[in-house]
Amino acid sequence: MHFAPFLLIAICELTLLFVERRTPVPEWLHLGVSVTVAAVFLFLAARVWKRQERVREGLQRELEEMRQEAVKSARRYKCLLEGAGNAIFIFSADTGLLREENRVGRELLGFSREELDSIQARDLLHPDEQERFRSFLYQVRRNGRGELDAVRIRKKNGSFFLAEINARLIDLGDEQVAHCLLRDITKKRRTEKEIWQRNRELSILNDILTGMNHSSDLEQEQQRTLVEIMELFDAGGGTMHLYRSDQGAARLCACSHVSAELEQRITQSLILDPERFLKVKRVKAQQMKELGAAAEGWQCVTSVPISAHDHLVGVMHLLHREPCRYSAEELRFLESVGKQMGTIIEKGRLFAELNWKSGELLRSHRLLEKSSHNLSISEIRLKQNLALVEQANLEQNRLDRMKNQFLGMVSHEFNTPLTSIISGVEHLLQNGWQGEEEARPVLELVRDGGLRLKGLVADLLKLIKVEARRGALETSAVHLRHFLDELSAQLQPQLSERGQCVTLAGLEELPYFDADRNYLERVFGELLQNAIRFSPENGEILVTGRVVDRPALLERKDTLERFNPEFLRRCGERCYLEVEVRDSGIGIPIEEQQGIFGIFYEVGEIKHHSSGMSREEGRGAGLGLAMVKGMVEAHGGMVWVESSGGSSFFLVLPLEQEAIQPALF
Repeated sequence: MHFAPFLLIAICELTLLFVERRTPVPEWLHLGVSVTVAAVFLFLAARVWKRQERVREGLQRELEEMRQEAVKSARRYKCLLEGAGNAIFIFSADTGLLREENRVGRELLGFSREELDSIQARDLLHPDEQERFRSFLYQVRRNGRGELDAVRIRKKNGSFFLAEINARLIDLGDEQVAHCLLRDITKKRRTEKEIWQRNRELSILNDILTGMNHSSDLEQEQQRTLVEIMELFDAGGGTMHLYRSDQGAARLCACSHVSAELEQRITQSLILDPERFLKVKRVKAQQMKELGAAAEGWQCVTSVPISAHDHLVGVMHLLHREPCRYSAEELRFLESVGKQMGTIIEKGRLFAELNWKSGELLRSHRLLEKSSHNLSISEIRLKQNLALVEQANLEQNRLDRMKNQFLGMVSHEFNTPLTSIISGVEHLLQNGWQGEEEARPVLELVRDGGLRLKGLVADLLKLIKVEARRGALETSAVHLRHFLDELSAQLQPQLSERGQCVTLAGLEELPYFDADRNYLERVFGELLQNAIRFSPENGEILVTGRVVDRPALLERKDTLERFNPEFLRRCGERCYLEVEVRDSGIGIPIEEQQGIFGIFYEVGEIKHHSSGMSREEGRGAGLGLAMVKGMVEAHGGMVWVESSGGSSFFLVLPLEQEAIQPALF
């Protein structure tokens, strides 16, 4: 390009010389044309040169960008390769030499990068896998992809593991490489094997249970079960013994590939010490010598208990020619098989015993039918005698309880007033008295003690009369509202003293009913006095009533049965009058609610749920609520207590009487 201007000038000079031959040309024109042509061509040449420079610089920039992108792609590929979660190996599809691997692959095999650079892919395989690997490479080259499952791969330490390889063929132009993903499937295969083994065990266990449950020939099923267990655990021989019902002897019920002499020795060992066969365990070497199993070539003997409800039913023995050791899961399966078999065998025994007893019962029934008339008469007489004896026993027990309770009450409750009387009289006898004022307190003490004794005796006689059912109820028509109005008026002095009031709610619409007014007066008197005694000052005592039927009573079944289990059974379909007497105390603990209706229960023991009372005011002989219970039940009703924010005493009285009354105590 640098010689082009001179070449152009030379061409212009030659052209001018050719023109001068025909026409003369001035010298200045000749020089000017040459210079102009040279300048034009120099300008054009400079422009062309600059353009080429710009193109060259652009190409260089593009080449640099392509080089940087290639470096980034290589770095990105390297990062992806090293950061992959699976082991990746890249090797030549033609020579089998490893080209590249990632960090996971090196850690999986235990080799360094330098060690793997000189190793061929087939060198990492078990020698028995070489032929499979060649077929795998051929498949990859032909189809562009391939899979190799359950291949054994060698680690640096010489151990092998099962792997799964997924390969894809990559064409690099000058070379074809196989991109392989390698996964360690050792744990996966172990888990699959365990699951398969478990399913097989469950299937065998199901077959055993089904066969033993539905087979009519239990002996044949026991033999089949023994053979299946032997096949499952690769046992060379086995026996199954069952204990007789009295546990005194063991009987051989199934046997396979065991000599008669060894059978007899196993049977004797079961009789001598059955307690050592309560768990699945291997027979010790000393015991194998005693059995003579080692002499016959058996290297391992395992005993499996056959039990039902922790009761040893029998023992199964598995014998192996080679030493063996069961896993924890296998021991668990054997234990489960033993328990299931024991349950089925025990059920079979019970069923056979039931059939035998049924046959005996049928034969006995046929014999009984021949003398049914005489036996029926004897049965009637026997029932009558038994009823009389039972009634006499109940009456005797009741009288004994009453006697013991009476003696306890006399020794406890009579002691206080007797002490007052005796001490007062002794005081007068020893010291004398000068005047009426000095003797009056002592005489009043004696009088109060005597009155208290008289009241206790009266209460006892009344209670005994009620409990013994002596004397018919003197019933008359009673309206609860009118009756309680009169009773509240009698208690008004006590109510006024404590600033309390009795509220009668919902009693106007209640029907008349037949009852003994004297009994009712004592019942409601005791309940109201208890409410007054155990309510705080200025408190309110609420009395409500309603008519209830059997469904309404059944809604409170749990509560009613707690206080009188027989009431709902005998109440029938009658309607009852339900009355509630509620105080405003803090309530009665649930553990004391049933006890307060017992005779000689000291009400004062629960006085802590009232207020403003002395201990002596709250004490009694424990007969009040007991008589309430007896008098209400004498009418055919019942009484109970509920406590929530106060105590509520409930009683139900029938609107029509029943003839038979229950026992009170």
